[in-house]
Amino acid sequence: MSSEVSAVYANALFSLASEAGDAVLQQTRSDLRECALLFSLNPDLTRLLSLPTVSVEERAGIAKKIFGDEGLTCRLLRLLIDHGRVRFLGEIADDFDALMLDYQNTVEVRVTTAVPLLPEQGERLTAALTEKLQKSVRITERIDRSILGGVIVQYGDTRIDNSVKYRLDTLKARLS
Repeated sequence: MSSEVSAVYANALFSLASEAGDAVLQQTRSDLRECALLFSLNPDLTRLLSLPTVSVEERAGIAKKIFGDEGLTCRLLRLLIDHGRVRFLGEIADDFDALMLDYQNTVEVRVTTAVPLLPEQGERLTAALTEKLQKSVRITERIDRSILGGVIVQYGDTRIDNSVKYRLDTLKARLS
C-alpha cells in the first residue's frame, strides 16, 4: 500500500534518475530493490537505523558501512535516515517500480489459474492483453486450485474473474 510519503520520495528519486539516463534508472531500480529486500529480511536493521537514541551521524555511518555511499539509492537512504523515514523504503521501492513500468509503457498483470498455463495459452493471453491495454504486458502467474478452472486476470484496479468457482458461486446466489 503506497502512502503519500513514499510517493513523494519515489517521484523525486525517479526524476533524478531519469535525468541521468536509462542506465542510471535501471541501476537505481536494482539498487533500491536489493536494499528494500535486505530491509524486509532484516527488520532489526530498520529499527536500528530508526532509533532516536542513536545519533543521525551514527545511523548514517552504519548505513554507509553496509551500503556504501555511491549512487542515488545511498543518497536516498541517507535522506530517509535524516528524516526518520527508513520504514518507508519498501513502499518507495514499490512506487519506484510502478513509475518504471509506466515509463516503459508496461503493465504488470497477475494471472491466477487452477493449473499452469500451457506456453501457447500464455502467449495468446499476452497478445490479447497487449492489444486490449495498448501496452507491453508482464505476466506473473499464480496457481490456486480452489478456483477449480478458468482464469482470474488482475491489473491495476481491474479484476476479471472468469473462474469456475466464481461462476458456481454466482449461480448458487441466484438460486438462493
